[in-house]
Amino acid sequence: MKLEISLARFKKKKKYRPEPDPKDSENKDIPTEFTDKPPTETESEDNLTGKWTPEPEQKDQPPQKPPTDGDDPIDKSATKKLTDRLFWMRIAFSIIGGVVATYVFDDIADVEEKRWTSIGFMIMLFIATAIIAKSWRIKIANKKKYVTTGIGSFVFLYLFFWIMSYTLIHAGDTGGIVPFT
Repeated sequence: MKLEISLARFKKKKKYRPEPDPKDSENKDIPTEFTDKPPTETESEDNLTGKWTPEPEQKDQPPQKPPTDGDDPIDKSATKKLTDRLFWMRIAFSIIGGVVATYVFDDIADVEEKRWTSIGFMIMLFIATAIIAKSWRIKIANKKKYVTTGIGSFVFLYLFFWIMSYTLIHAGDTGGIVPFT
């Protein structure tokens, strides 16, 4: 469109005459005035509109998207509620799992084996939460959201509560909570 406007500036200058209205028979005696003034940009745009230039009404309107199921505000709020529920379920599973791991794997004598067994238990809990989330049939456009929702909080809270519960249970074994005494 800018190209056509710039080309319109180099057109040969014409003398413009206003066209008399054919229905108006009273104004036949008014003389026609000639001007050497070129048309303004709005007049030149009106003259140049064709198959290459859009209509002025189309410029102001954003392109229309076809409605999809994801655009429904009710579905968005339901999806938001389900992803929030998934997040808090993972938080609860991590806290409970960290404490349970302390008691369940207390019988394992080797520290290295205890650590890897607890981490494997944490991974199994996380997979269980992903399976539960899939059964809820959350309408998520990006399927990675099932896995990424709350993963950082899950891992850190699991480890925190596992270490804290282990420390509280075995605090009396070393002679007290305060080390180096």
